[in-house]
Amino acid sequence: MLLAGSPVALGDEVAARINGQAVLLSEIDAPSRPKIVRLHQALADQAARTLDRLIDRHLQTSSAAAKSPSPKPVTDDAVRAFRSSRAEDFEGPFAPVETTRNPAAGEPAIRHYLEQKALETAEAEARHHLREGHAIKILLPEGPELEQPLPPERTVALVDDVPIRAGALEQAAALRLYRLRKEIYLERQRNLETAIERRLLNAEARRRGVSTEDLLAKMAQDTTVGDEELHAFIKAESAAGRPVSDPGRTRQYLAFRKAYTRRTALVERLRASARIDILLKEPSPPRLPMTEANAPVLGAQGGPRLVIYTNYRCTPCRATHREIDRLLAADRKVRVIFRDFIPVYDPVANEAARLSRCADRLGAFRRMRNELLTRDPPAFGETWYQDDALRSLSGRLGIDGAALVQCLSSAEIGEAIERDTAQALELGFEEAPSYIARGIPFSGMQSAESLARILRSRMPQGEPHRIERGVNLH
Repeated sequence: MLLAGSPVALGDEVAARINGQAVLLSEIDAPSRPKIVRLHQALADQAARTLDRLIDRHLQTSSAAAKSPSPKPVTDDAVRAFRSSRAEDFEGPFAPVETTRNPAAGEPAIRHYLEQKALETAEAEARHHLREGHAIKILLPEGPELEQPLPPERTVALVDDVPIRAGALEQAAALRLYRLRKEIYLERQRNLETAIERRLLNAEARRRGVSTEDLLAKMAQDTTVGDEELHAFIKAESAAGRPVSDPGRTRQYLAFRKAYTRRTALVERLRASARIDILLKEPSPPRLPMTEANAPVLGAQGGPRLVIYTNYRCTPCRATHREIDRLLAADRKVRVIFRDFIPVYDPVANEAARLSRCADRLGAFRRMRNELLTRDPPAFGETWYQDDALRSLSGRLGIDGAALVQCLSSAEIGEAIERDTAQALELGFEEAPSYIARGIPFSGMQSAESLARILRSRMPQGEPHRIERGVNLH
């Protein structure tokens, strides 16, 4: 977060200098100490979870006996027992309409949930057996040291004396570590602005021979708001559709605004005449892989590439798909790589993903995609195309109907969809649509214009757009 390789203790690092006077990191951390501590712990937890995953992969690669866990199938009796134990969830006043009207509608979701829980238990047991007889030593640093990317060659774990390096850890948790580092940076940046303002006002008060409180009180003097000024403001607010109901409080607000404007103007003059060196360093955004293999693709071969993790059911995804069509129409050099991202149980989105992937294999991806985007997704528990509709669809797409049916039922297609979703989650994405452009990740609804800017502009220090959970970065 600060200058790399500093030999001093973390709290003694210099965050800024004002006319040569240091502002220490400990000063700007003080107002947010509990939050900074929580973020340090979150960094350590994320690194530990990722390292666990890397250790398991290392053992699986080196062990000929390693195999994927295969829990027992979930029985119909188990599904019915689960539903009976949670009757309120499926039949109560807040239950989904589909399950109250049709008791069988919730059974696939229950079965999927129970299968996932069984798989988690089996994976935990397999992980325990995988580690038996191996010497594993964890060498992760504490959270504060994780604020900076670790040197790639640093050893963070030993598995039977074989090192796992920090470079692998940083790559595997790039986006999640970046988010936490960025949050620490933004918190410090806000506190630093406050500290700089306070230092400048204190220095100006000393120059004038008064206390800082007296200096601020003086700026609040003579802020009386006359009737003419008040009436003009009320008239402007009413014209803008914001009628004023309490003129007395409005007069107080206008007086406060005058004092605040004076204070802001003074601080700006003081900043302009001072030498301020900001030493806080914004963390660099991660560079994620942009793999194209086994994915449907539209656009030119050699142009700028955009990887999009999406599905055909979520509303922002569908809107973004239409914006991608506009992008491709405006710039034929752009290449878009479509990857499936279905982060929760969703048979409607899964069916659409199968349709698009199979159509791609049969040479009709563009036409299938248009089909999916020009009709409303079916309700949960229903299907996009049943038998007759599927035959009609094959004719419209100009592909062999039998080949399409065979492809839709293949385990390979389902595994490809699961791999894409798992990859998106492992990269650190939490919502669809999510994207990678020039290695930079971002998420949320995007217009064709914003996507074009991201693809064509030089990336600044920090993400071009939102990286998860609505964090707006510049």
